[in-house]
Amino acid sequence: MSRADWIYLKTTNRILKDGSWDINEIVRPKWADGTSAHTAKVFAVNNVYDLEKEFPIVTLRFTNWKAAIDEILWIWQLKSNDVNKLNSHIWDQWADDNGSIGKAYGWQVGQKAIYKDGEFDQIDRVIWYLKNQPAFRSMVTELFVHKDLHEMGLYPCVHGMQFDVTDGKLNLFLNQRSNDTLAAGSWNVVQYAALVYMLAQVCDLKPGILSHMIVNSHIYDRHIPYIVDITLSRAELIKNKLSEIDKSLLKKFLNKDELKKFLNFSNKVLNANVDFQKELDLAKNMEIQIGKIEEGEKSGKLKLFNDPNEIKKYCDRVIKSNAFKLSEFIVDTMFENPIFEEVFGFKAPKLILDDKIKNFYDFKSPKAKDESGKIIDNVESSFDVEDYDYKNLGVKLQSKVPVAE
Repeated sequence: MSRADWIYLKTTNRILKDGSWDINEIVRPKWADGTSAHTAKVFAVNNVYDLEKEFPIVTLRFTNWKAAIDEILWIWQLKSNDVNKLNSHIWDQWADDNGSIGKAYGWQVGQKAIYKDGEFDQIDRVIWYLKNQPAFRSMVTELFVHKDLHEMGLYPCVHGMQFDVTDGKLNLFLNQRSNDTLAAGSWNVVQYAALVYMLAQVCDLKPGILSHMIVNSHIYDRHIPYIVDITLSRAELIKNKLSEIDKSLLKKFLNKDELKKFLNFSNKVLNANVDFQKELDLAKNMEIQIGKIEEGEKSGKLKLFNDPNEIKKYCDRVIKSNAFKLSEFIVDTMFENPIFEEVFGFKAPKLILDDKIKNFYDFKSPKAKDESGKIIDNVESSFDVEDYDYKNLGVKLQSKVPVAE
């Protein structure tokens, strides 16, 4: 389990409780059946991750970290806008007949500008500053270039970075205009955390803080049951583990005040008369129904998912349930008390880089293509992840999550 889990759940709980719905607005995204994809969203979420302590990948459900890192290398190392050079199909729908996404992402990275020190593209300029002037306060990149937007397959979501070096640690402030919390809430964090690790290694620095600002953090209407499933499943896991803890060992991890907090937390959770399973069964059944819509099945029972007003009603009911209220208490307590993770014996995930690499352009992607063009794991990859123990932590391997297009 990771600290990133609690940060993620804090964000999703905030959207479920306080999110503003765009049901009465005209929206661009559509579901596969042509229905408008509406969202609940909150404004200006800033999530902070300490990269020295962990690789911030959620263990709530599987994150394809290999494909995520492959994409970040495609953008910042290859500086490409050609999906044929990307070892996944995530950009296929935005590409033209030649495989180009236009003047977006990697194309913008590779554009050179003239400085008094010479001519650099965006990433090479950052690397130059990190090696030569790490105290410089203008280590900024930007992908949202207005004059080129009309030639982009999709406007950049993650668009701006500002690097900072403090006490030998590399920090990053990341700007994202919009984030699909279920489909990409971990994806973008994983890839830009990996970028910090890579740049820190080649510039003789240590990884520091990743501060991730999301202007529009949202959950799509048909994703609500999946989020409820994830949220309540993790709360149920904590409740079950609390009943297994040997309280005689607590003093090994906690001081007097921490011990008091933990016992109060444990007593409140274990004594709560909450039926998680009732809400979980309903959420899982709704996931199945959503899957039927994606496969083209039509019936009166599926009307709920064609009407965002009905999904909003479901969301409003869930947040008033005792199961959600207890889950929210668990999330808030674990978020505010990192020391409790040691009591549970949770291990923080770690990103392992090939430590011999000293040139950013020498990192090799975790993904590759074989001679037939099939995407495979790259045996020469420069990356590995340790203690990503999602399978033993109640990970929700739901049916395929629908993606709004």
